Amino acid sequence: MEHTLNILRYVSINADSWNNKNAYTTSRYWLEKLFIVLESQQTDIILSGRVWLDETYYAVELKDIELKEDGTRPRGLSRNQLCVGVACTESQILCIFEGNGQPSKKKTYAAFKDHIAAGSTLVHDKDKAHSMLVEKLNLVSEIYDAKELKKLEDKDNPLRRVNEVHARLKNFLYAHNSFDRGSLQGYLNLFSLAMNPSSDNLEKVEQLLNFAFKTRKTLRYRDFYNVN
Repeated sequence: MEHTLNILRYVSINADSWNNKNAYTTSRYWLEKLFIVLESQQTDIILSGRVWLDETYYAVELKDIELKEDGTRPRGLSRNQLCVGVACTESQILCIFEGNGQPSKKKTYAAFKDHIAAGSTLVHDKDKAHSMLVEKLNLVSEIYDAKELKKLEDKDNPLRRVNEVHARLKNFLYAHNSFDRGSLQGYLNLFSLAMNPSSDNLEKVEQLLNFAFKTRKTLRYRDFYNVN
């Protein structure tokens, strides 16, 4: 798994274009086709037992930044941040784009209700957005104060597992310079493929091919780039 992630971490679209001696637009097109193949990659993931849940955030592109009336940027978790919810066990991960700004109870529930087994133990912080998920899935809530956790060493942090996934995800996304925020879920699906079992790269290829054979969607180059 780590070997696969290392490969993905350092392969950007620019590097792919250079290595294959093709245009950046061609590499970007094929990446989008890969995202289509992986659209259902996380659909059947169901986490059970001890499950960690936490959100992480990424800035929108400069052109999409929303300013206040006085021309300054809003503080805190505004619509200028993209929320990614990460749920994981010791062996599996699930990454879902939840929208702009801080997630709501309904958004969090909608994102994870089909991916966490009822009665599991949810290890999380005091974010109120998790409450509906805990209640409706009858989860055992193991809750921690995020401010208190900042005082602990990483090895002693009860949320260490999900924090590690956040760190690896950040490395992966930022390896793709100026990654397209509009395709964020596609990148998350690709990251999930890399991080989840199996650890054998040939089996990863087999998984990818199986997704490709099941995909009925097509994407033409002209349509992707709006070429007349």
